[in-house]
Amino acid sequence: MDALRKQERKRQSCMTTDQFIICPGCDLLLEKVQPTSARTVICPRCLYRLYRKRPDSVRRTLVFSLTGLLLYLPANFAPLLTFNIPGAATSSSLFHSSLSMFAQGEYLVGLLVVLTGLICPFMILTLLFGISAGLFLGWRERWMTVFLSQYHHLTEWAMTDIYLIAVFITIVKMNHSASISFNPGLFCFIGLVAMTVAAQASVDHSLFWERFHRSKDNQYFKRRKIKLNARARTGKEAGLLLCPTCHKITPLPSRKPKGKLHCPRCKESLHLRRENSIDRSWALIVTALLFTLPANLLPIMSVSSPGNVSKSTIMDGIILFFQEGSYGIGLIILTASVLVPLFKIIGMALILISIHNQRTTRLRHKALMFRFIRFVGRWSMLDIFVITLLCSLVRFGSLSSVDTAPAALYFSAVILCTMFAAISFDPRMLWDSTEQERDECRAE
Repeated sequence: MDALRKQERKRQSCMTTDQFIICPGCDLLLEKVQPTSARTVICPRCLYRLYRKRPDSVRRTLVFSLTGLLLYLPANFAPLLTFNIPGAATSSSLFHSSLSMFAQGEYLVGLLVVLTGLICPFMILTLLFGISAGLFLGWRERWMTVFLSQYHHLTEWAMTDIYLIAVFITIVKMNHSASISFNPGLFCFIGLVAMTVAAQASVDHSLFWERFHRSKDNQYFKRRKIKLNARARTGKEAGLLLCPTCHKITPLPSRKPKGKLHCPRCKESLHLRRENSIDRSWALIVTALLFTLPANLLPIMSVSSPGNVSKSTIMDGIILFFQEGSYGIGLIILTASVLVPLFKIIGMALILISIHNQRTTRLRHKALMFRFIRFVGRWSMLDIFVITLLCSLVRFGSLSSVDTAPAALYFSAVILCTMFAAISFDPRMLWDSTEQERDECRAE
């Protein structure tokens, strides 16, 4: 009892906002701890990873991002593969493959491929290089916080790793139909993917933001003392706003502001809960469900050969891999193109229904399921990347060619809707019913 009273008195005393943390996954208010022997700090309520120590983060991020930038041009513009059949040969780079969708009139699909396969990966490497180089040189410039904020928003849209798997699937698919030569661009692309993944894995977000925080002469990062309510268990109950980007804690102003509140460090919009989060997620999930039917029932690809044009759906391509004995590739495409979109739609619908009915059971399982939905959402792009490569490489004039079919557009819409539904959702709303139930028990 004495220990609990001491802890309550400590929380009622004036503390600075950097002496505690708020879990982004469930809004739980916790005293800040630094990992000692262990390198990871996990929320005890929802198992959200609050902090993970990255050794030598700045230098490793700098080296990996610089190497990735050096590999970017040859990886994307040098020839990747060459397909040879008797009397004809074709080769293409990733850049020309990505533009092949525009040549066929699939502008939305082409824009999605260019953004996720070319532009976002380049921006990720550029942002990381600028941030890590600045920190390595001891700079504390305002543009560095802008770079780090933008990196946070773009990180899941860089899909070079999925693009590389699509290249391997294309090789397996065409191995029986053409002789394949590996060009230097392929090896540069493998190196680019490795460097991009390594650079992102080396980023210590907490360390980077703390380096900016230590700049004492910057007015945006001054510490603020606040008085906490001893009974407050969450940031919402304590009247504290958590920045969704840099995780800086800001006290809720006593007077209602005229406009939107912004984080003093990264300028992100602040809110106790995202406005209309559930409504937007429902709208996007229902839209994705409507697009799922034509995406799976209509043909996604057509193959033209002398005197014959065959069209195939997503399932037709999967069945073909199984018939050829490529069970691993067939399972990968089945999972990424069919099971993952359905899982995202059903999983998000169950979470939203749970919030509507104020269900307080298995909240940890639902939180883990939501984080898994966000993690696997981008992998549905695998089929789109495979079709992009085939449309570019299988161009043998009158002998054979591959073109997109209407389902590609609907399938791209499903991917975008499910990803934005997960991004729009505020997972802290799962736990609000628990706090409401606890308040009702107190009142009784």
